[in-house]
Amino acid sequence: MRKRGLKFLIKAGVSAGILFYLLWSVSLATLWKSFLEADHLYISFSLALYLAGQVLSAYKWGVLAEMLGLRRSFKDLLAYYFIGMYFNLFMLGSIGGDIGRVYLLAGREQSRMRAAYSIFAERFTGGMALSVIASLALLSPAGRMLPDPFRLLIISGTALLWIGVLLLPHLIGLLPWLGRVVERINLADYDVFWRERRRTAWVLGLSFLFQGINVLVVALVGLALGLRVPLLAYFFIVPMVDVISAIPVSISGLGVREGSYVFFLHLFGVGTAQGLTFSLLLLAVIMISSLIGGGVYLWTDYPIQLRRRRADLPSSVQ
Repeated sequence: MRKRGLKFLIKAGVSAGILFYLLWSVSLATLWKSFLEADHLYISFSLALYLAGQVLSAYKWGVLAEMLGLRRSFKDLLAYYFIGMYFNLFMLGSIGGDIGRVYLLAGREQSRMRAAYSIFAERFTGGMALSVIASLALLSPAGRMLPDPFRLLIISGTALLWIGVLLLPHLIGLLPWLGRVVERINLADYDVFWRERRRTAWVLGLSFLFQGINVLVVALVGLALGLRVPLLAYFFIVPMVDVISAIPVSISGLGVREGSYVFFLHLFGVGTAQGLTFSLLLLAVIMISSLIGGGVYLWTDYPIQLRRRRADLPSSVQ
């Protein structure tokens, strides 16, 4: 318990330290002026598009869950997904939201591993799509602003990731140690993603669409502030920031995400004040969307379902 508390304090310190440094580096009057001058219509479009992306991601998660034998109504999946978003943001980390989704989706204890697989697959396929988008963007003129070794690392890493995933069933047969790892963590259910190739391809297609929507959400916030950043630049900035903010050194990426956006936008001539305004507006879009999950959690019977399932009581959901 003490160790967990210490980790939290360290993460809180990192988040607070970065945010304090960023705020100290700019004039608060300039920051406030940037907020006031933002085009609220573009912010509204960004919020609407972000919500549409989350609905699409919930649908994709449902396809993956069904492939693993977990059938739920789209209404329930959407509720579970938004509750997870709420937990992710307001319960200090994506793990809390993912665990909540596992309990809600599984229904019974013996289904929890498959429920966890579905969430892992949802995130992993999204990462696969994001890596391709970033690699293609790095080949563009805007991407050439980054150092060649960095670009080569990302592009080659993406190629190795895709080759490894596509050849995984064959590699398990060729490498006994890999087979033992798969057996130890009970990955047998994952065979379905290679057997049902059409549905897996559909999921990957949805992943590309979802990640494209996310990039456009960020670009709309840039337009709201009048930033002169090429659209293609966002297609590698967003993946880079997502990867960096996923490193577990802060609370839900807070501070790290904002600092990363300020850094990358600097490459395109955006000042610290505007870069920080940009990242805070984007955070506001995410927070407003996540509050919907809070409403679902507070004003429906889903919290009761969650408590029952955590207590391993029988559930009518199969």
